[in-house]
Amino acid sequence: MLAVAGWRGRPDMAGLLLAGVAVAAMLGALRSFLMLALSDDAVNLQVVLSWTLGGIQTPGWSGLDLLAVLTLAALIASHLLARGLDLLGLGEEQAHAFGLDPARFMRRAVLLGAAIVAAAVAWGGLVAFVGLIAPHIARWWAGPGHRRLLPLSAGLGAAIVMVCDGVARAALPPAEIPLGLITAIVGGPFFLVLLSRRLKA
Repeated sequence: MLAVAGWRGRPDMAGLLLAGVAVAAMLGALRSFLMLALSDDAVNLQVVLSWTLGGIQTPGWSGLDLLAVLTLAALIASHLLARGLDLLGLGEEQAHAFGLDPARFMRRAVLLGAAIVAAAVAWGGLVAFVGLIAPHIARWWAGPGHRRLLPLSAGLGAAIVMVCDGVARAALPPAEIPLGLITAIVGGPFFLVLLSRRLKA
């Protein structure tokens, strides 16, 4: 995706988003193909389907330890990016004047964000829109400063997932609605409202 969006030059955000859509579509098709090709007694397709719809499964103590270490590492790494993100908010010329290489920093930030999202998806599956809702709400509360915004976004994201998971488990007992469906139902209208406001601005 970064190569398509301008890996060696100035990364283009619109190109990055479009490249992400294309890569997601290709990987989704590959996932579906593997589900069909490996559908036998050795592969529980119900488990795979549950993962694609998102959900929280309680891990063992070893899994919790690893998850805690990864979470702490992600928080520390994102905190180290806070100053650069604040400088980028001033514009690329101003950021460069303060000694920041915008293109190099943006590549590093995108790679770190992708790694953090990959770790979250590996544990919880494809839970949609949480990464869109939480940062916007956090920005309304904390303002644009990333030293406060990043940890608040993480906390709000965790709170949103817990609330939606509670709804998913309690809405249709004894059945459980996939968590990803609940977050999509909430996040879809939220995204449309943000998009309409942006288009009107």
